[in-house]
Amino acid sequence: MSGKVKDESVFRMLQSERDRCALVIEKINSELDKLPRGSLGQRKVKSHGREYIYPCLRYRDGAGVKFKHLAPEKAEELKPALERRKKLQADLKANKKRVVTLNAILPKG
Repeated sequence: MSGKVKDESVFRMLQSERDRCALVIEKINSELDKLPRGSLGQRKVKSHGREYIYPCLRYRDGAGVKFKHLAPEKAEELKPALERRKKLQADLKANKKRVVTLNAILPKG
């Protein structure tokens, strides 16, 4: 036999994986849209000779950073959602990298 014989089953498997990753990226993006953005922090305010510390939500809005004052109960309520968002963003990054790799391996067309 002369030349290399391409095994189409491998390419179909890689295409299937790429399609699966694209679907996962779509689902992660839709879930990220539902979750709150930002991170929890604390702000210190000095007023009338006293220092007050209260929880806040920090997030980007355009070029600037916004701070939203939160009640302590609301801050505790937001913690799991913010942690879930962080995990989903890491998964999104990994899947995007996988798609780029698969696109590089698969033939164009």
